[in-house]
Amino acid sequence: MIRCLVVEDEFAAQQLLLKKLNVFYPDVEVLAVVNNKAEAIDFIKNNSLDLVFLDVRIKGGTGIDVLQEVPDRQFEAIFVTAYDDYAIHALNENASYYLLKPLRNADFQKGMEAVLKRIRAKKEPDFIFVPYKGVDIRIPVKEIIYLESDGAYTYLVTETERYISSRNLGYYEKKFPAYRFIRSHHSFIVNLSHVHSFKKGRSGALLMGNGVEIPVSQRRMMDFRKAAERFKTDR
Repeated sequence: MIRCLVVEDEFAAQQLLLKKLNVFYPDVEVLAVVNNKAEAIDFIKNNSLDLVFLDVRIKGGTGIDVLQEVPDRQFEAIFVTAYDDYAIHALNENASYYLLKPLRNADFQKGMEAVLKRIRAKKEPDFIFVPYKGVDIRIPVKEIIYLESDGAYTYLVTETERYISSRNLGYYEKKFPAYRFIRSHHSFIVNLSHVHSFKKGRSGALLMGNGVEIPVSQRRMMDFRKAAERFKTDR
């Protein structure tokens, strides 16, 4: 999940932004919504965040003031405001993106995709240690083609190996970045980087780079298509 804070002092604007996040980016978890400078700074300093939405004009100051109070921040910042004359100031404070109200879906999604690409790059692990035959094996994440459930165990399949881990598939579903690793079936998680082709139908099938065909269940078809579209945009 991507951990997010919304700093906005207008209730209608808060609700609109939350709705757009829920519809287009359900993997963004909004931890809090605050409407003033003091609460925003306090929350940022006491929580680990990936993304902060900031209105320019808020109670007690501005969104720019908030960024100036946390110069060592690790999160991405998106300004959402009705005032375009603050754009240069915002960008000078290393804002990630600047959106004008009223928010149009196309503009919102364009900004979010650009920012999420940076967030995901920072969050994605380079490798994972997998318990295998009594030792922990270091496997580069990008080399994993798919994961297959076997009861309480999981197979992690690369071009050259088929590792069996004592952890279940649900553990790895939470471990790997959801935008790259998608659960296509109750027994499979696939790495979208290794999908060669997608056969559509009532249910679907994926031909992976190693020649193995992986099922896409009917109930997961829509989620898979959405994830695949987002992934193509990010590449």
